[in-house]
Amino acid sequence: MKRVHIRRDPFDKRTWTSAEVDDVCAYLATQFEVFPDRARIYHLSVSHSNDVTPASDLAIQQLQALDGDIYVVVWPAYDPFTIAYLIVAAITLAFSVYTYMTMPKPQVSAAQSANNDLAERQNRARMNGRVPDIFGTVRSTPDLIAPSYTYYDENDREIEENLMVIGRGYYQIQDCRDDLTLVQDIQGASVSVYDPDINILGVPKFKIGEDFTEPPTLAFKSKSINGQTLNLPNDQKLESDSIYFEYPNVIKTNNAIYNFTLMFAVNDSIGIYGAEFGVDDVNLSGAVTFKSTRVLLVTSATDIEVANAFKGVQVTGALIPVISEILPLPPETEPTYVTNYRDLSGQYAVSEVIKTVVSGGFMYEIKLSSASQTNPNWAYISEDYTVNAGLVLNKNASAMNLNGTYIVSAVSANTITLNNPNLVNDDWEKLLLQPNNNTMAQPLLVRLDRISEKWVGWFNIAIDGTEQLVFNFFFQNGLFYQDSKGGVWADSMTAVIEYQYLDADNAPYGPTYTEYVPMSASNKSPFGRTKKIDLDGVGRVRFRVARTTPTKNDKTQDLCKIKDVYAVQKSSKLVYPGVTVVRSKTLGTEGALSLKERKLNFLITRMLQLNGTGALTATRSATQALIHCALDEHIGRRSEYEVDIAQILTQEQAVISYFGSAIAAEFSGTLDDSNLSFEETAGMLCSAMFCEAHRFGSKLQMNFEKPQENAVLLFNHRNKVPKSEKRSFSLGVKNAYDGIELEYTSPVDDARIKYIASDSVAPKNLKEIKSSGIRNDAQAKTRAWREWNKIKHQHISCQFDALDESEILRRNDKILVANQTRTDTQDGEVKAVEGQILTLSQNVDFKAGDIYFIYLQMPDGSVDSIQISPGVMTNEVILQRVPVQPIVVEKDRYLKTAYIIMRAEDEVNSAFMMTELKPQGKMTNSLTCVNYSPRYYEKDHEFI
Repeated sequence: MKRVHIRRDPFDKRTWTSAEVDDVCAYLATQFEVFPDRARIYHLSVSHSNDVTPASDLAIQQLQALDGDIYVVVWPAYDPFTIAYLIVAAITLAFSVYTYMTMPKPQVSAAQSANNDLAERQNRARMNGRVPDIFGTVRSTPDLIAPSYTYYDENDREIEENLMVIGRGYYQIQDCRDDLTLVQDIQGASVSVYDPDINILGVPKFKIGEDFTEPPTLAFKSKSINGQTLNLPNDQKLESDSIYFEYPNVIKTNNAIYNFTLMFAVNDSIGIYGAEFGVDDVNLSGAVTFKSTRVLLVTSATDIEVANAFKGVQVTGALIPVISEILPLPPETEPTYVTNYRDLSGQYAVSEVIKTVVSGGFMYEIKLSSASQTNPNWAYISEDYTVNAGLVLNKNASAMNLNGTYIVSAVSANTITLNNPNLVNDDWEKLLLQPNNNTMAQPLLVRLDRISEKWVGWFNIAIDGTEQLVFNFFFQNGLFYQDSKGGVWADSMTAVIEYQYLDADNAPYGPTYTEYVPMSASNKSPFGRTKKIDLDGVGRVRFRVARTTPTKNDKTQDLCKIKDVYAVQKSSKLVYPGVTVVRSKTLGTEGALSLKERKLNFLITRMLQLNGTGALTATRSATQALIHCALDEHIGRRSEYEVDIAQILTQEQAVISYFGSAIAAEFSGTLDDSNLSFEETAGMLCSAMFCEAHRFGSKLQMNFEKPQENAVLLFNHRNKVPKSEKRSFSLGVKNAYDGIELEYTSPVDDARIKYIASDSVAPKNLKEIKSSGIRNDAQAKTRAWREWNKIKHQHISCQFDALDESEILRRNDKILVANQTRTDTQDGEVKAVEGQILTLSQNVDFKAGDIYFIYLQMPDGSVDSIQISPGVMTNEVILQRVPVQPIVVEKDRYLKTAYIIMRAEDEVNSAFMMTELKPQGKMTNSLTCVNYSPRYYEKDHEFI
């Protein structure tokens, strides 16, 4: 496999693309109609030595055989010399973008990982996004691998199942939360985390709740369903008090303005509402006489027209004081009497109610049926007792409720005949007890509705391989019937589902299948129900949904919505190579029609092979992350011979030793941008630990930025291009900044927080820096103060063209630069050495009373500073000590030892920090520098 990088404009990253291909030439043929004349092809990196642009058939075959990275760069129409420069400049550009500030988080081209969201973090799918590479410790919000699947369990709880990915590689899991709540504290929730390449039906590395024993459900949700109401299938035709009912099956009206034939037809379904006839329960509570003959006597001002129609009575609070005699034990002793209270409360059957007119009202004699069987305490009643008790006559035999849904068998202008209504509602038989076998004498406001089905659909779910349909119904106001006294009773409604198979062109074929879904509850709170339909065969389907149950009356609540419809199949993928996978089953939000926000998250630490080959270990080390990325086949794609692991570890130890803590060398962040190059990745990782990544020869190395006593190189008129030097001075702070505002990740909750480094109590013009990978306060504060001190103490900038020995410099190296913009600069090269006497190429001007130092460029790239005094000749100086290395003066050497002579107090004006190096020509580089100051680092040990 090869990775081809096309740079249509080498200076505009928006035009850069990358792709993994098998055949380079075939891929390039799809990208260019004609291969550009100015395009060059490079292997592994863009440089003259790696140019593999083919000029023959043999060269094309060699190109096809190459592995690894191949770069195709379309250069502008410049002359060959400029193009050669631009080739190097394009590579240098990737490194020069890392200014002195912490690397900001790069802009993400696709949807970024929720780990990097500044606002609400939610589990979501990132189509075509990069699987996150997480390093260090992060509160991770995993990405969805498959669409979420929601259903209701047997307890009407909303359950959501998800399959997610944390990231590439292995992780140590420290906790699991749903938003801020620990998942183990959520009843019914289950979460399992699986290492890479582990079967997700096997043993997880981290588990809360139940095991997952079935393959994940691949559920494809119908986008056409968005909570539509299953409309009540009622078409109200008439509401009037002129409607009455006649035995055995007739509806009539005595109002000539109504014509039933205009409203109903034979075989129509008709709904009757409000046809509730009869007397409600009667309350006769008060002084009640309980007779030993199982009769209740009560006097009341209430006149009950047909008292004997009541066939039941509810008695409450009937405590009867029964006095019993206890026989004496000794002879001729007085007997003892005790009072026991017997409760005669209960619901009794009534055989007869006799009403008698008495003074002030009516006497009701209520004869009970089988009273002792209802309440055994009647066995203790041998005389009459009068007590205050609750008494309600109920079960009125003459009451009728003719409501219901019926089928019309015949219809005329003023008469509707129903088809066997007594089979639906046996109260129709009570019409025989009414005067003239009808209800004309009891006018009520009755409503008649024509019942018809109202469908939601047809809708297609054109998903091949569908094995099951899942329908979620939602009752946002509950499902119940409430009587006139406020009692809540169970109610029911029925939905009907029809579905049919689709062919490859989404045209329906074959029979239409029907499923009825009866649902009942006595629930005043929102809840849902799920219907799962297993298909006889797999394939695409279409569906529609309706309700068959009409509305009843205003005492019934049965509003139903169709919330979700899924086409379901079981996943056959059970092993996920290279990534850590999460399976979760969590509770939805009670009462919500839409899904809750998914906020499952883990506190994790990345586990890496130490130094690229060791045991997996949880680590926050930025160095280990750098080594891993460099060797990773998808990121750095470098071999172990291209990574100077020993040097990188040495620099890490230098960081830890300097700051006195390993937290200075941490990186905790998420890489989620598929367009992020390895150079940018290395820059982010190193910047977090105050380092710079660079390449020495073919090897990746790292350089720690810290206070430097000695300069790396010395530049004078011998190794600078004449008249190329420019210097600028500033008296104030650049852009009038009065502080730094650094944004970093909170170690408490992973929120993005800000820290201000400023000398002002109330700064107004802060330079904003967005850091990546910093997740501890000490590291962030140290970084912020470094950047503020650099802005505050940088007052000289210098730019010049240097000879090719400058190639060994790295960013932030300390160098000495002779000021060629002045005429009194004393610099040159050493012509001869005799003991501690140096003969120089230029005369030296010593002023009385001043102390002078000579700065010598050593062969190993260091600079040696030695105090000097005048020699015998004007171009001779005497060293106060011997140099640390031999001075090069031989004529056959390409470079002789260069020097700069300065007064002791002038050294600070010649010390610079190299910030940028750009190739300027065949043998020269353009250097940009700022003055070096140890004050940049004066706050380094205040926080760490």
